[in-house]
Amino acid sequence: MEITKIDLDVETAEFRRESEESLKILVEHGFVLDTTEWLTIARYAKKYDVSQQVVVNWINRGVVPADCVQKIPELNNIRLVKDQPYR
Repeated sequence: MEITKIDLDVETAEFRRESEESLKILVEHGFVLDTTEWLTIARYAKKYDVSQQVVVNWINRGVVPADCVQKIPELNNIRLVKDQPYR
């Protein structure tokens, strides 16, 4: 098994930049969302150690309730998942 080192400072800076850009777009369109409670599918998958496809399947099958998914048209229809375990 190969261990990959990550530069936490670089990862954190990139995350902040992306988050700030996304929040700016949301606010410009009048959409307010508590980002401490919501994650992108990719970030949810990483945090809970599942694949992105598993998360998408859970959304499609209703394992993740509809009120725990936000679709944001202003951000190319990105879907956000409420930050809680669903297994």
